[in-house]
Amino acid sequence: MRIVVTGGMGFIGQNLARYLRQNCPDVHLTSIDWFEGADVAEKAAFDEAYVSCFSDDRIMDLYRSADILIHLAAYSTVQGSIADPQRCFLNNVVKTNALLEFLRLNTPDTKVIFASSGGAILGNQTGAIHENLPAKPLSPYGASKLAVEGLLSAYTGSYGMNTASLRFSNVYGPHSLRQDSVITRFCKSYLTDGRLQVFGDGKQTRDYMYVDDVSEAVLRVIQKDIRGTYQLGTGTATSVLDLVRIFQSLGKNNSVRIEHYKPLPGEVRHNRADITRMKQDIGFVPSTTVEQGIHMTLAWLQDILYPSKPVTGQLAGNVAHTDINSLH
Repeated sequence: MRIVVTGGMGFIGQNLARYLRQNCPDVHLTSIDWFEGADVAEKAAFDEAYVSCFSDDRIMDLYRSADILIHLAAYSTVQGSIADPQRCFLNNVVKTNALLEFLRLNTPDTKVIFASSGGAILGNQTGAIHENLPAKPLSPYGASKLAVEGLLSAYTGSYGMNTASLRFSNVYGPHSLRQDSVITRFCKSYLTDGRLQVFGDGKQTRDYMYVDDVSEAVLRVIQKDIRGTYQLGTGTATSVLDLVRIFQSLGKNNSVRIEHYKPLPGEVRHNRADITRMKQDIGFVPSTTVEQGIHMTLAWLQDILYPSKPVTGQLAGNVAHTDINSLH
């Protein structure tokens, strides 16, 4: 099975490649990513790795032989999209449309799996978010994800293409050194000065999903003949202050402290996934708690950033039975 991953050098792409390698012995993995600074280990996660924009004419022929296209590449920050909405639209919508057109004309049987975002698309909702709620994006980023979901639906309805939109919750885990998510930032701060930056009152909630759980869900979508939109998550809401308490419990000399800043514009207040459809159609329920996931993420970052320093406190007890090298 030949799988092409756009954005393969990113955080999710790196974890997904390693997961697929372990669970699909016959898989051939190709990465397309415009990031030029990937190291040898990151490139080695794939059989082939190309530095390019996913819609570049020079790269399009790679899609001809793909059984599966996993489209992770995106201009992916809410705040970045607010600062430059045109760039967000061009990269996420216009270029993806060009990619779909190539597939339609040249390899329409390729299955397309798109990394979407339920929270960004649906905006502020009451209760758990699910696939049937009306879209209310609060940022250009959310609007761009909604537009691509619309394109995929149209290409399925009009041309019979096999497409699935997976609305990822807030994904975190190892291989996130370049990622700017709250859990990664908290891990880095915990390992350095212990100052945790909280925007707003910290009571805003997210559904944090460990990256190996996401990878397993993607693999099940690859293996099943399903189409349409699926909300991926854990079904559990965790506030930023809940995350702070987890880090405070790790026992690093009680040095963790909060620094409050003004709320960021365009951010959703609450986000918790209703994963009923995921469980019914994909047959998958995530197994990693946020506490377990934070310990594994922190252990990986500790090993990468400060390999000579011993792991201390409660963290040491939690990773004593974990092969940290297996998390690379």
